[in-house]
Amino acid sequence: MSQRDRFLHLYAAPQTLVRVGRRRRLNLLIAGDGEPTVIFAPGGWASTLEWSRVQHAIATKTRTVGYDNAGFGFSDPGPLPRTASAIVRDLRVALKAANIPPPYVLVGWSFGGLVMQLFAFKYPKEVVGMVMVDSSSEHQIARWAKHLTWQSAYQRKLLRVERLARAGALVAGTPEYEEFVVRDGAPKLPARVKAARRAQRTSPSFYRAARSEAGNTSTATLDEMRAARRSLGDMPLIVLTARDFFPAPDQSAEPADAWRQAWRAGHAQIAALSTRGEQRTIDAGHAIQWERPEAVVAAIEDVLVQAGRN
Repeated sequence: MSQRDRFLHLYAAPQTLVRVGRRRRLNLLIAGDGEPTVIFAPGGWASTLEWSRVQHAIATKTRTVGYDNAGFGFSDPGPLPRTASAIVRDLRVALKAANIPPPYVLVGWSFGGLVMQLFAFKYPKEVVGMVMVDSSSEHQIARWAKHLTWQSAYQRKLLRVERLARAGALVAGTPEYEEFVVRDGAPKLPARVKAARRAQRTSPSFYRAARSEAGNTSTATLDEMRAARRSLGDMPLIVLTARDFFPAPDQSAEPADAWRQAWRAGHAQIAALSTRGEQRTIDAGHAIQWERPEAVVAAIEDVLVQAGRN
């Protein structure tokens, strides 16, 4: 195992479970000491594992927190709908329960970038910097909202997989297992971590949460973003854009070139939220934190310096 993967064993079991409701808990991975606290938001369907090559490097400099959204990773399922504001609300309750006050530097990947933007819009006094890692954007989501036929087909597909999981029929050898459980984008993992990840991805609550997140992204979540949007002033902000990211043929209703252009234009709009916003193109695919973790670490370190904290 490479040096950068030496922490993977931590992801075979829950790390710190904190109560966010009478009957549910959110899983946090807390590492390091100092302030500001760097918070790592997972992308859609993702977990604390996605940040394993980045979080521990930053934890040598300051306190860090990774978390699993409700219904994913080791976090308990949450009430529907699973919109960005519901995720931000859960996270803030969890941070308070874990006694982790601001200031925060927010780091978000993909859909998690959208969530962290909403956090900063709603609570700007708590945030001293941001790093968006190939983040989703209002611009890109608004384009998706025009393609209702594609979205409806995707929702039906997720419902079918959820029903298979509920019936115990989402098993090896089925096309759905190969697509949704095996091809999950993670690198080679230790056996116990792989087993935990596959157990999560064969749970019906996983797909219930995934359907709600995906179904609300271009409706309720987009409305939440538009209502909350504000200038971030001179907050340190770095947006990382993947040079090589483009969707698979069945993951977008638009041609790849048009889709990439919309993605990049959305990143420019995110960077423009702050007078100190900066966009960096990284030679990698969408999962920059897996492929080029050093680029993500460097961006976070730069934001910490700009924030005058390290």
